[in-house]
Amino acid sequence: MRLSFLYFVFLFYYSEAFKFLVISPIYSYSHVKFMSNIADKLADHGHEVVVFQQQILESLRDKKVIKSPFVKISQTILAKVVLQIINYEADDAGKEFYRTRPKSTVCKYWTTNQAATPWAADQFAETMSKDLEHMCLQVFKDKNLHDRLKMEKFDVVIAEPFDPCGLYLADYLQIPSTIVAMASSRIDPVQWAVGQPSGLNFIPGPGSTYGKNSGIWDRVNNIWMFLMRTRMFRTVYWNLLDTLREQTGVVIRDIDEIVADSAYLFFNSNPYLDFPFPSLSKCVPIGGFSMDISSWKLEKLPEDLNKLLDKRQKTVYISFGSVIRSSDMPDSYKNGIIEMMKSMPNVTFVWKYEDENDQDFKKKLPENVHLKKWLPQPALLADPRLSLFITHGGLGSVMEVAYAGIPAIVVPLFFDQPMNGEMLKRHGGAEVYSKFNLGNSQKLADVVQEMLKPEYAINAERLSNLLQKQPIDPVNRLIKHAEFAAEFKKLPELDPYSRQLNFAQYFFIDIFVIFCFMFSTGFIFFKFIINRLFCKSVPKPKNE
Repeated sequence: MRLSFLYFVFLFYYSEAFKFLVISPIYSYSHVKFMSNIADKLADHGHEVVVFQQQILESLRDKKVIKSPFVKISQTILAKVVLQIINYEADDAGKEFYRTRPKSTVCKYWTTNQAATPWAADQFAETMSKDLEHMCLQVFKDKNLHDRLKMEKFDVVIAEPFDPCGLYLADYLQIPSTIVAMASSRIDPVQWAVGQPSGLNFIPGPGSTYGKNSGIWDRVNNIWMFLMRTRMFRTVYWNLLDTLREQTGVVIRDIDEIVADSAYLFFNSNPYLDFPFPSLSKCVPIGGFSMDISSWKLEKLPEDLNKLLDKRQKTVYISFGSVIRSSDMPDSYKNGIIEMMKSMPNVTFVWKYEDENDQDFKKKLPENVHLKKWLPQPALLADPRLSLFITHGGLGSVMEVAYAGIPAIVVPLFFDQPMNGEMLKRHGGAEVYSKFNLGNSQKLADVVQEMLKPEYAINAERLSNLLQKQPIDPVNRLIKHAEFAAEFKKLPELDPYSRQLNFAQYFFIDIFVIFCFMFSTGFIFFKFIINRLFCKSVPKPKNE
């Protein structure tokens, strides 16, 4: 009877569950981590989740980001898989292509600005298109894969526009409902496609200053960077779509139609951290859904790291992320950072540095500097003995340091990192520092010493409390909207008619032109009447 009762309970529980397909190409670690966290949360709430992972970059193969694949509710009662992974490997030609592809050139962003010109935007788009093309073609030619996915009868597919192949696949398979999920806080052409109001007057572009110090050239830069980012992503989208249509003959809608027809647009933004800006109900901010401060605090730090935190009263952690390596920065930058650390012997510096065999570099370091190839970042940020975090400003790191309540110096390197830095700075617990000034040891030391003052820690702690006590939990926002999309599939009620308007209509240019025409016509007519009346009232002079 007990087994029968439990069977009934589980059967009732699963009658409220939905089936999700999460498409997560192994191409960028932060994006893979974001999509994996979504899958984990859905599985934690009892839904059946399949994660489809296309293995693009071999270097990310060993990154374990799915928390608990193949979890079963019960071994004896219900052998029902809650979360499973489909690892989709490239064929022999694909493996050879990815093995011999040119190595990443992102290290150039240490000394150059991001894609801020048409040439740079097109170069980035061309490289990314080639990276994604082979795997996407293989996916679309694999009829067995299509049959397998169709048999699963998914309620919702969740895919990211960073690699549009997932959205194209969802459209081709005609899965009932689509959720577009962005690991970044915004991708301009995607938000524009759903009718999201322009954020140019609310959000600074890369390289622009935010707030009262923003001038006219900052607003000019906002427009220019919007155009360049749009050009870059749209080139990737259309390159891939044209290749699919030409080489497979499949019928797929363009990216604007797919995104506009989606149930929701999830984006990695939090309203209490991000810039305030106008938004649609269709655009759902889920930023912070994977932040778990309590578990970070419970995580035990490695013994050697634990001892380092006890060495001095102040400890500074330096990390520039996993894409652009500290070991690849110019020597002038490294020397500037080293001289800054030498000038502060009473502070411990823990630096995430990838090259363990760089003995010449190690010889230059003072006694208060310690290099680590890898660090448990969330747990380290949650430790009260940490005083300051110097970061590249990736959205994942910005979100973690904001939740942890630690002051930060953001040194943006490329893409959305300048905006992320300004976003964190406006809360009073962070400062943005130019990468081009890393060689200036005195200037860098002044900023570090300033950020170690108590007022910055107080502001950072306030932001942490704000995020942890926000009225609507991001996890709840994610789950409820995903379940709603699974139940109702399409949500045309959230589709604004404004996106049907052309450029002139959307920005009232047509009305302005009509108004100017009417005003000009009225002015000319009024002038004509005045001239006629004046000519009649003035007597003509008599001829002598």
